[in-house]
Order: sequence, then C-alpha cells, then structure tokens
Amino acid sequence: MSVANGFYTVRLVFSKTGRAKYISHLDLYRAMTRVLRRAAIPLWYTEGFNKHPYITFAAPLSLGHESVCERMDFRLTDETVSMREIVDRINACLPEGLKAISAAEAVTKASDLGYAKYRLRLSCSPAVLRAFLDQPSILVEKKTKKKGGVKTVEIKPHLKDVSVEDADGQAVLTITLPYSNDMTVNPTLLLTALSAFAGAEVTGEACRLELFDRHGAVFA
Repeated sequence: MSVANGFYTVRLVFSKTGRAKYISHLDLYRAMTRVLRRAAIPLWYTEGFNKHPYITFAAPLSLGHESVCERMDFRLTDETVSMREIVDRINACLPEGLKAISAAEAVTKASDLGYAKYRLRLSCSPAVLRAFLDQPSILVEKKTKKKGGVKTVEIKPHLKDVSVEDADGQAVLTITLPYSNDMTVNPTLLLTALSAFAGAEVTGEACRLELFDRHGAVFA
C-alpha cells in the first residue's frame, strides 16, 4: 500500500441495524465524521477555507431499511495504521446499531456499482408474491429528474436471483435489484408495484445484504 497525493482511500464495510435504520443519510454522515475524529483516525482533509474530511457513501440507504453491507470511503494520510486497528478504533466509538465489519483499500469506483441484494419480509402471503413475480411484465412508475416528471419502466428483466420463502404465512423475498446510474430499483418501488397488484398496501422490512459491481462481483 502506498500513499499517493498525500493520501490513500479506505473503504469501510459496516452494518446499520435496529434503531440506527432511522438515522437519515445526512445524520449518518455527521455521526461518522465525529466517530472518525474521536477514533483518532489520521484523516486527509480537503484544502481551502472550509477544510473537511473526505467521506463518501457508495450507495446511500433508504430511511427505515437495515443493512449488513454499507460502504463508506475516507482518505488516510498514514499508511502505517493497520486495517484491523482502524476497525477496532471505529467500533469503540460507534453508537448502538452501527458496527464496522471490515476495512480495506478501495478498489472499485462508486460509478461501477451495478446491483444490490436485499431480503424483504412482507405482509402478503407467498402465493400473492409468487403470482406478482410470475407476471410476464412488471411495470412501475419512476420519478424523473425533471420536476414533476414520471416515466413508466419495465423492471421484470432486471429482477435477479429471486427466492421466495414462507415464514408463518408471510412472504420472505430475497432478490438482487439493479443499482447503477443507468437503472435503479429500490425495495420501496417494488413494494409499490406489489401493492398495486395485490389491491391493498403491502408493507415490509428490508435489509440490504450485499453490493455488487456491474459484472456481478462483490463491490470492493
């Protein structure tokens, strides 16, 4: 590992569960900034009048969703600090519901994200969910960047690695959804389409299990 331009980029994998799932993305950024400082991580700061640490999240999580695979990048100025030490220092300062899992030098660019795997525990029956997924076409309405704009999108070809289980009469769906600049389908959008199909609101608890690049490899 070598320091170029005075820094190198570390990618932290962390979980966000329990009450922490209600922390907004902005509050998560603020919390992680404080945690890194308290953990005495040798951060690289931007130059200029308003100096601040470089911290980015590869795929911001929707409010109310859990995850065991979140990615956060930050830049270090000291290559002698081990990845194990970084994880331990951060865990000593994290609040309840957040836990650092691993750290490594970042390899893949955030723009190369391709897919996200989720587990959803739904309020509908497995039979209803299977009927929904067995449709030859699944159309959803997505907002466009244009104010007030909406477009209809076919998502059936983009649903991968689909598995449906029965948990005491409720459906548990494990599925890989597209997550890229070209196409993103989040669990909320899927639930909206499922509710329209079922003729009643279908709710669910979502947990993101893994992130993958465009080629299907784990996002590293």
